Amino acid sequence: MGKQKSGAKKKEGKAKEDDDETIQQVREVQDRLEELNYQADQCKASINRCELDMRRCNLTIKELEPLPDDTKMYRQVGKMFLLQPKQDLTTHLQGSAALKSVEAQQLKQALAKLGDQAQSEANSLKELLGPEKFKSVFPGLEKQQAAAAGK
Repeated sequence: MGKQKSGAKKKEGKAKEDDDETIQQVREVQDRLEELNYQADQCKASINRCELDMRRCNLTIKELEPLPDDTKMYRQVGKMFLLQPKQDLTTHLQGSAALKSVEAQQLKQALAKLGDQAQSEANSLKELLGPEKFKSVFPGLEKQQAAAAGK
């Protein structure tokens, strides 16, 4: 009888170690998901800034069009303003708008990659916990994954 009790204790100890290891792995995955979420939020903010700057440049170009070509115009450079011909100022604004457009596209691609990484981390979390426990712990996430898979 004594051997059966010690065997049961070893099994309980091993199960506890497995649970502790699983908990540690889940925490690591959760930390990575939080970091990816933070990066995605930063990326979204950068995209919004780029799009705002692009719209600002386009609106300024639209406002400059009706003005005559010999109008004195100034462009801000740091804390000072430089006198520039209208054509140079318009070219500079068009270049800035194009640059911000390309930057926004690159940021959108980076955001998509972050989304794929987050999906991968969520899948690894699902594997760690098992499908049943995953559904009980994260019921909303399962529905989101099904919707994403349907797209």
